[in-house]
Amino acid sequence: MIESEGGPVADRCGGSTPVILIVERQAARARAMLRSLSQHGYRCVVTRTTEEAFFRMATESFDLVIIGSEPVSRSGKKLLEVLQGRQRHVAKLVLGPRECSAHAIQALANGADDVAALDLSEAELLARVGALLRRDAERTALRKTIGDLTMDIGARRVWLGTREIPLTSKEFELLLYLIQHVNEVVTPEMLARDVWREPNRVSPLQSVIYVHLSNLRRKLRKNEELDPIRTIRGVGYQLDDAIFLLPLG
Repeated sequence: MIESEGGPVADRCGGSTPVILIVERQAARARAMLRSLSQHGYRCVVTRTTEEAFFRMATESFDLVIIGSEPVSRSGKKLLEVLQGRQRHVAKLVLGPRECSAHAIQALANGADDVAALDLSEAELLARVGALLRRDAERTALRKTIGDLTMDIGARRVWLGTREIPLTSKEFELLLYLIQHVNEVVTPEMLARDVWREPNRVSPLQSVIYVHLSNLRRKLRKNEELDPIRTIRGVGYQLDDAIFLLPLG
């Protein structure tokens, strides 16, 4: 059974209501968290198992996932792995036995952002949720995500699914520019001006731009048939977001 409670979700880009997924097999504990969080303005969805959670995450977007009494073993670990992959941006709070450092260490190693006791008070639950959502909002401001492609601007790191893509400094700046103009055609003149910051040297930079684009294209390619950076002959280049929305493999 899946429960949901809370008001309508506003546009996520402007003053939206945070959406929280609670994965908790104990009905009483799930209801208590649902009630507390809903009363404080959060929209909550409750699932009893990780299988239900996987289904819900495939069809909805969440800002925070709370993993309750599902142990961080096979099912809980798998859930954290999935969240670390295609849903890296989602904040993760794991609840477990009080005074159990082994559980906390394992949960953090598997990707949890925070760990607390299963019997935490309402005040502590609200404080931890608020802190995680604030932290995530700060991270989101410095992160770009298109399907499987995630770019952390602050840390200057890029992932394709769960695999980190090593980029040179110029490749990183080039990818950031292409993401900022996703599905638009960018010309060599634009790249010379905005990425290389040498607007008066477009012709000498043509070959340099081409080499960097070729290297970036190779690193981002999922397979030989799909090209993430299209060449528009005689015009410029275009980052195709549809490529990153396709399944990996």
